[in-house]
Amino acid sequence: MKKPLQKQVAERIKGILTEKGLRQQDLANETGMTKSYVSQILHGTVNLTLETVELIENALKSPILVCPK
Repeated sequence: MKKPLQKQVAERIKGILTEKGLRQQDLANETGMTKSYVSQILHGTVNLTLETVELIENALKSPILVCPK
């Protein structure tokens, strides 16, 4: 069974953070979000707006949403 989209996005962001050697706090600092909110994102418990997705992508300098063909 396919994972919910929030969980897929959370795993993608965690992967990018790991690849770049960054922590939750680093993402929070770069985006202006609280560490608590970043934690909720990484646990896949929040529905992100497109604006928030864009903010995270800009902070990480990596796309987090990849549309299948």
